[in-house]
Amino acid sequence: MKESYSLSDIAEDNSDVELRRNTLGVWKVVFLVVSAASPLSAMLGAVPPAVSLGNGAGVPGAYVIAGLILLVFSVGYAAMSRHVVRAGAFYAYITAGFGRPFGVAGALLALASYSVLQIALYGLFGFFCTVVLSPVLHSGLPWYGYSLLCLAAVQVIGVRGIDLNSRLLGLLMILEMGILLLLSVAIMRHGGGPQGLSLAPFSPGVVLSGHPGIAIMFALASFIGFEATAIYGKECDRPDVAVPRATYISVLLIQIFFAFVTWAIVCAYGTANVVSVANEHPGEFWFIQSSKHLGAAMTTTMSFLLISSIFASLLSFHNTLVRYIHSLSIEGILPAWLKRTHPKFGSPHMASYLQTFSVLVPLLLFILAGSDVFGVVFSWDVAFGTIGIVALQALTSFSIMLYFLRTRKDTRVWHTFVAPLLGGIGLASVGWILARNLDVFSGSNSAIVQSFPLMIAAIFVIGVVIGIVLRKTKPEVYRRFGQ
Repeated sequence: MKESYSLSDIAEDNSDVELRRNTLGVWKVVFLVVSAASPLSAMLGAVPPAVSLGNGAGVPGAYVIAGLILLVFSVGYAAMSRHVVRAGAFYAYITAGFGRPFGVAGALLALASYSVLQIALYGLFGFFCTVVLSPVLHSGLPWYGYSLLCLAAVQVIGVRGIDLNSRLLGLLMILEMGILLLLSVAIMRHGGGPQGLSLAPFSPGVVLSGHPGIAIMFALASFIGFEATAIYGKECDRPDVAVPRATYISVLLIQIFFAFVTWAIVCAYGTANVVSVANEHPGEFWFIQSSKHLGAAMTTTMSFLLISSIFASLLSFHNTLVRYIHSLSIEGILPAWLKRTHPKFGSPHMASYLQTFSVLVPLLLFILAGSDVFGVVFSWDVAFGTIGIVALQALTSFSIMLYFLRTRKDTRVWHTFVAPLLGGIGLASVGWILARNLDVFSGSNSAIVQSFPLMIAAIFVIGVVIGIVLRKTKPEVYRRFGQ
């Protein structure tokens, strides 16, 4: 049967397509988005290369700088969330500022970037399961066996509804952040390492030493996911209040937490020794100090929490992508059957099945190709996804500025002009550093990896073309898009 995308079709059976409202409060949104940042896996994965390839002992300062960039971005983002409440925040905001063709391009790039990040995390989940779980279970299951089991679990839990998801993610977030805080406090109680406890890692001379741009690049990648706060606006009680508060709390929480625990680990090794340890023992960088200060049992616990941290991030990204798909279906861009919600749980279950399938297919292709799980599936995909999200953040920031300049709905200069402009410039600068240092970020100098910026630009151009075609072929859908 031929799909109809008329406005009447989009609007029919609203009771079956609307997301369940008044389900989320501020802290439930915080749990959902901070879990996407995956604090434990971000610290274990990003800090060693940030130390060895970036600014060494100045990494805590790099996390402060990255957090400040995103706080400035959040000012305009939070202001915009009071005027535009859509489940597809990025593309709705870009549409409001740059117009519908750019909005369609933003939606396409968001879907591609978040999906590729999910594939990366499924690979990482499988990799660490073979390292941590296989010896305990005496299992010979390959990495992709664990990844596929995880994919099924994320799908089942994702359909159960956003309230259950937020509660589970909140618990996992507390556990993974708790063990890092426990380690950090233990390091402080022992007076740090050979040079004691020092604030030198935050001093300008140390922070700006080496390659601070590369360190900030790794730090900013650790924040990916916080921007999803606005996506849950339609499911919030008082979204005009909940979304801005959740955005600021999420960024501040991640920034303070990352800066503190990286400061503690740098002090544990000492500013003079931390780079050599990060070079020689990147995989054991955190576990060496955990064994020393917390003991073998807690170090083993940290290993298991690393797996749960990645799972939490996967579930959070799944929820984000599902809401993009659901929103685009209501817009009329994607097939109408994807907008239906579960009769019991109120979740966009049809969009959830499509999202799972869209990740499963490329994951199977990687498996059939025999791709290296860490060197290709994770490293390449996380590089692609991070560039795409940072580009979207920068474009969104500039779009917010244009929207308020044109509409004058909010005349606060800092909130609607200065902060979006500075945030956009900061994010665009980090995106440029990412593009120039892809070999460092991905661990590969492959021609495919070097072409990622061109691929992202091509996806965006294709989206613009689709938007222009929609204007001519489906004018009603085009007129409704992003509004």
